[in-house]
Amino acid sequence: MSKKVIYLFRLESGVGHRFDVEFDRPPASGDLPEWTRLEVDKCPHCPLPNAADAHCPAAADLVPLVEKFSALSSIDRIDVHVVTPQYEARKRTDTQTALRALMGLILATGACPILGRMRPLAHMHMPFATTTEMVYRIVSMHLFGCFLRGEPVGLDGLQGFFSDIDRLNHAFFGRLKRAVQRDASINALVALHSHSTLASLSIEPEMENIRVWFQQTPAGDPGETVTGRRNGA
Repeated sequence: MSKKVIYLFRLESGVGHRFDVEFDRPPASGDLPEWTRLEVDKCPHCPLPNAADAHCPAAADLVPLVEKFSALSSIDRIDVHVVTPQYEARKRTDTQTALRALMGLILATGACPILGRMRPLAHMHMPFATTTEMVYRIVSMHLFGCFLRGEPVGLDGLQGFFSDIDRLNHAFFGRLKRAVQRDASINALVALHSHSTLASLSIEPEMENIRVWFQQTPAGDPGETVTGRRNGA
C-alpha cells in the first residue's frame, strides 16, 4: 500500500482545500498547461530527453497547487492540518510557509531525477522544520546513504547536492512566474530555495550546535563529558 501524507488547508474566507500526496503515484498527465512543458525553462542539468509531448514532472505535479493558490498573497493567513501515517500536525501560518511545506513534499516524492534525491527526507517528513532540524536531517540522510551504498562516510558530496538543487530552483522560478497571478507560489518557491541555501551555508555552525547533543554528562559530575573533558575545555 502506497504511503500517503494529507495536507488540509483552511483559508480565512472559510474555503478549504485538500491535497493527498501519494509517494508512489504515477507521473501527472492529461491536459497540462504550457508552463509545464519540459523545454520551457528547462533546468540546465536536467537528464530527461526532450520530446514533443514531454513535460517537466515536477511542474506537472504542482499544477493543482498553483491553480488553487496562485491568486493568494504570500502573507494571507491559513490553517494547516497535516496527516501522516505516524502523526498529525497543525499550524496557523502564512500562505508562503504553508505552501513551502507542501511543495517540498510534492517535489521530493515526484518523478524528477534531481529532486528524487530528497525522497528519503520525505519518508521522515517534518512540515515546519527549523534550520537546525533541516541540517540534522539532510546530513543524516547523506551519511546514511553513504553507508548503505558502501561509500566512504563523510560530508564530501553535500556541496554538489546543494548546487544541483540551487540550479534547479533558479530554473523552476521561471516556470512559476508564467503560472501565478500574485506572489504566494513564487514566494513559497523562493522560501524553499532560501531554506535549502541556508541549510547548505549553515551546516558547519549548526553541526557545532548539534555536537553538544552527543556530549553526554556522566551521573554525579554535571561538568564532565563522557570523554572526561570539562565543559568549555
